This record gives sequence, C-alpha cells and structure tokens, in this order.
Amino acid sequence: MTSLATIPSPEKPTLSAQVAQHLLDLITRERLRPGDAAPSEIAICRKLEVSRGSVREAYRTLAALGVLEIESGRRPRLKAMSPHVLAQIFGYALTTAQVTLRQVMETRRAIELQTAQLAARHANEAQRRCLRELVAQMRAAVGDHSRRMAADMALHTTLAEASQNPLNALIFSALRAPLEESMRLDLGGGRTDAELIRIVDAHEAIVDRVCAGDAVGAGHAMAYHFDLSINLPSRDEAGTAGAAQAASPHFIS
Repeated sequence: MTSLATIPSPEKPTLSAQVAQHLLDLITRERLRPGDAAPSEIAICRKLEVSRGSVREAYRTLAALGVLEIESGRRPRLKAMSPHVLAQIFGYALTTAQVTLRQVMETRRAIELQTAQLAARHANEAQRRCLRELVAQMRAAVGDHSRRMAADMALHTTLAEASQNPLNALIFSALRAPLEESMRLDLGGGRTDAELIRIVDAHEAIVDRVCAGDAVGAGHAMAYHFDLSINLPSRDEAGTAGAAQAASPHFIS
C-alpha cells in the first residue's frame, strides 16, 4: 500500500495536491486516454490512506484543470483537451497586465504561420471549399462587423483543423477569445471601408496559397497578414497616443 507520507517534496504540497499528482502519475503509468475511467474516490482513499475530503478536493482541482470530467453518480473520466483552461490563463494574463496585447499577437503570429504552411500541405478538398466560401462570406459582409468576424474566426479555425496538428487548433482557440475581448475594449469595431477590404484581401491571399498547396506562399501570406496587425498600439501606448491611434494601422483579425 502506498502512503503519501513517504513521498518526498521540498515544497511540502498540501495533501490534496499530492493526491492530484498521484492521479496524474497514474494516468501516465497506466497510459489512460480520454474517456477512460479514473479510480474511484474510495479506491484512492484506501490505496493512499487519506481522507475522502482530500481525494475529493484533488478531483475538483483536476476537473478545474480540464483533466477530469466529473458527473454525479459516475466515476470520473479523463477529458479530451480543451482550450477553456488556456483561454482563462491568457485572459487573466492580459487583464492583469502580465502580458501585452502585442505579445499575444506575436505569439499567435508564430503559431498561425506554421498553421498556414501545414494547411497547404494537408487540407482536403472539403476544407479548401470551406475556406473559399468563408472568404466569400467575409467579402459579402464587409459592412457587417458581426458577420465578418464570424466568418473570419471560422476561416482561421478551419486552417487550424486542416493543419492536422491538434495543438494548433487548441492554442488558436485559447488565444482568440482574450485577444478579441481586449480589442473590443481598446479599439472597438470601427474601421474604414479601405481597411476592411484590405482585411479581406489579406485573408483571400492566404486561402489562395493554401488551396494551391503552396506552403511557402501560404506562410508568406500569413506573415503579411500579421505584419499589418502587429502595428497595433499597446494599451499603454493607446492611452497617450490620442488621435495618432486613429491614423495607425488597426489589428487585422
């Protein structure tokens, strides 16, 4: 029988934290997969000789981290990875000024360049058709901010899925929500007609290269897309730039 008292730790984590780590180690050791059942609370209590309260707290911690799915009357099960927890972390970091909007954009730029290149190599015909349709929707909705942004988000999501790397879709989704929220707070939705057409043209160039199977060209098109948006003033700059902000290039989603 394993006793948690024998587990060394210089930082002396709480008992529930030790139980959570034991469960994570068990997942690795047993090679469990999403959908597999985790040990019951009673089984863990007996094995580790700890109270049910400590085990229950450990399970709640892992559920909050997106590791476990807990439903009343059922054993906890491993959960498929979700962008929810990462999105909360990124949103918190932005809200508390631990990272800047520019830094988020720079990180997303690196991820989406690779995504575009991989999508050019791996996209299937249905995904190519979807990308073309979404560009057409963006162009038809130039004057409708909500519709255009919905098509924009769907386009980038489709690119991430077409990359065949699930981490691209995960990180893109996690970055997107806090980035859009911050943009709404800092700049709102106002753009000139010329800027909106430029946005659509930039997306169309990406889609053209992806559909042509041109990985290098897709990467260049995505780089151009983000090089336009990287000129966005930071929140601190926006507070002092005043009218200059209106003259600078806006973020291109």
